[in-house]
Amino acid sequence: MVVEPAVERRGAGGVRFDFQNESNDAFTAKPGPWLPNRNTSYPEMPDVPNWKDINPRLGATYDLLGNGKTAIKGSISRSVQQDSIGIAQAVNPGNPNVSVSSVSRVWIDQNNNGTPDCDLTNPSPQFFPDLCLGWLNSNFGSAAPQTTYDPAILNGWGVRPYNWEFSAGVQQELLPRISLNAAYFRRILGNFQVTDNTLVTAADFTPYSVQVPADSRLPNSGQVIGTGLFDVNANKVGQIKNVITDAANFGNQIEHWDGVDVNLVGRYSRFFFSGGVASGRRVTDNCEVRAKLPEVGISGGFSPVSNPFCHTTEPMLTSVKGTASYNLPWYGIRLSGTLQSVPGPVIAANNTYTTAVGGRAFSGGSATVNLVEPGTLYGDRLNQVDLRLTKILRVGRQGTIDLDLDIYNAFNSDAILTQQDAYSLATWQNATSVIQPRFVKFQVRWDF
Repeated sequence: MVVEPAVERRGAGGVRFDFQNESNDAFTAKPGPWLPNRNTSYPEMPDVPNWKDINPRLGATYDLLGNGKTAIKGSISRSVQQDSIGIAQAVNPGNPNVSVSSVSRVWIDQNNNGTPDCDLTNPSPQFFPDLCLGWLNSNFGSAAPQTTYDPAILNGWGVRPYNWEFSAGVQQELLPRISLNAAYFRRILGNFQVTDNTLVTAADFTPYSVQVPADSRLPNSGQVIGTGLFDVNANKVGQIKNVITDAANFGNQIEHWDGVDVNLVGRYSRFFFSGGVASGRRVTDNCEVRAKLPEVGISGGFSPVSNPFCHTTEPMLTSVKGTASYNLPWYGIRLSGTLQSVPGPVIAANNTYTTAVGGRAFSGGSATVNLVEPGTLYGDRLNQVDLRLTKILRVGRQGTIDLDLDIYNAFNSDAILTQQDAYSLATWQNATSVIQPRFVKFQVRWDF
């Protein structure tokens, strides 16, 4: 008689109901030194936001051969953006970070006495005895938030930004106590939000071009960037009424990530090891949105658009990480270490222009343009090894005292963590921070 091994199948699933509701109390804005006539009351603000979401979580495993050595796994889950009280704070008129608490204006000291001889509480231009042009932001002193939210993205079912994650993988026993795990992951983000300055339209922006400096380190050295750059027309400078709304109102926007993880885990006698490779790539695209909404990504609603790249496909970025430990058969000594090799920092080249190609002046005086497509240039990889020597002392029947000697960055890597992204021929890519140099640390740990 032949007995077939039992085939094991396991699955788990659930549904999570996410509910979040925030509100603001009533508030009165009092007079101030530069706003002597201000005295405005604002009512309670309920439902900022009032979100409701149904988020499924499913997972399953299958014993492929029925011998407990090969398992196929898969999962599907949905999660939502976390926000404790962030949106309520962002629209609360009583929050000093929400009201427009400062403003700039052009002043020319015509009588050379070093003092602005004009009424600074008057937002209009004044020409005598000094030249004081009007406020650059007409909302100065307003207790109403400069940026508000579209009620459609604050209330209802399924309007909250979300992330779907799918995974599929296999776990295989190679040898007793040694297994290989390989898995594929895909993440899809949705319900994107954009900031729309409702006082301007696409017709209020003028495209401009800039020339990339001649520098062999730049991938487009000497070329002209003439697409995706817009400057608001002079007659719209300072007119700001931002509304955060659904990006789908202007076009399709995507962001997804695909990745593969391969890990090897094993334990043999006194030796334990775990490590593997993780590689992934992110793709983003908001070209349709930018075509109808040039001000997307503009700080304050009137600075020139500084990123001409609306579609980005990153290369596959690979990280290698591992850890291992070995208990010596004498003197209660354990040797252990970790290894990591991760991609270097992404490189940007933010160049400031005072005029565009053809001599066109910018409405804000200057424009800072990233000359490198995001995700295409990276610094040197960070390769780091940490080591530990542990002496284990037995205390009583179950307690232990570990005397640890740690060597951080054992090979004294000088990898750059952050670097200068503001472009200049002399300082671009200069390191602003590097990994800590090698050092030794002693510590004692008591387990009881």
